Amino acid sequence: MHHDLHNVDDGLSNPHVPLFPSVADDQKIRKDLFSASSELIRKIRRLEKDHADFLLCDQTMYQDWHALTFREELQELEVLEKRHRILTTFEVHLNHVAATSKVSRHQAYNMLKEEEGQYQAGDDVWKFVIDNLRKSRFHAATLDSGLSSESRKPLESAAVDFAEVFFKDDSLLSGLKRRARSVYHYLNDIDDGKMVQHMEVPLAGYRLFRESLQIAMKCGDWRLLGRVWKTANPAYQQRYLRNMPLHLKKFMQRIIAENEREEALEDQQTLGSGELRETYQKLIRILHPDKQTGETFERQQWASVKWQRVQDVFAEQNLESLKRIELVCRAELGQLNDLTVDEIHQSTALLEEEFEDLKKSFSACRQHPAWKFSSRRSYENLKEQALADLEKRLEPLREEVLKLEEALQSFAAAK
Repeated sequence: MHHDLHNVDDGLSNPHVPLFPSVADDQKIRKDLFSASSELIRKIRRLEKDHADFLLCDQTMYQDWHALTFREELQELEVLEKRHRILTTFEVHLNHVAATSKVSRHQAYNMLKEEEGQYQAGDDVWKFVIDNLRKSRFHAATLDSGLSSESRKPLESAAVDFAEVFFKDDSLLSGLKRRARSVYHYLNDIDDGKMVQHMEVPLAGYRLFRESLQIAMKCGDWRLLGRVWKTANPAYQQRYLRNMPLHLKKFMQRIIAENEREEALEDQQTLGSGELRETYQKLIRILHPDKQTGETFERQQWASVKWQRVQDVFAEQNLESLKRIELVCRAELGQLNDLTVDEIHQSTALLEEEFEDLKKSFSACRQHPAWKFSSRRSYENLKEQALADLEKRLEPLREEVLKLEEALQSFAAAK
């Protein structure tokens, strides 16, 4: 029986609209959508090449010239910056002791000097206690002063060795004998498995355990202390704690517990969420250096830059940024079949952002003194400007360090 489809009352009775539309050419749609991105990728490649050429040629030449021409000024700057951090950090301790003990700064100076004398004359356990007392005091002082975490970082990076203030001994391991220094460096170089093997040797194992803890305390290396403790036989741990005064035992146990919590947190952050690991694994298959064998030099360079970016983002456990990198990588590689239409649109937007960021970055390169350094015929003007910039950094540092040193000298001279 013949039926006229045009007379079927289904709301689609218009003869000009097909009832069964043909299947769209999906691949063609994807290519058309991606045409704008293709042009962006070409522009990005050109900018990346120009930027890489600048870094490899002009900036490298400039840095070498700058380091050689101003080596004395740069050495002075390095020494001044280090001394300034040490003195400023000591100033934090000095002011806090004066405020909390309700004494003058001169008296606070003498109290800290006496503390350093006890430190130098004390055994390793006593030094361990004083080190942590100073750490707690600095933390409390910076919180009381209202310093932001960003402001505290330069001071924390120069965790002051009080001997550098009173005796100007700037060696981290100055208190260690030659053999102890060798042990310290060796312990930091080996993995936990090797450390366990050493600890398991009868008789010598406990001696190494005890000596390693003392070295870690001496250097204030709490991470090493935690590693040594974790890898040791529990019998060693109990034997070491047995004759220790109760308050020191509790203090040490707290430090070890804090180390274990920090280590567990780091492990958790490294593992990340399931989706984070899955995205990271996908990027490994695309960008890992081992996967670039046989690829062109340009492809290897591209993968190297992206891989470094992946490492930075993964360390921050940032899933959203990691997925953005994956999307851009697939777009740049033309893997359109792995992207939905919405993802192609999104990749174009991300590429536009990347292109704008690159333009800004490259514009900044033009303002750098190294710009076109290799084609310069004379360096006199550049030398004058660079020297003036260094003096702007050196002069206030010289004045500030001199003022702090004079204050210390006045405290030392006061009776």
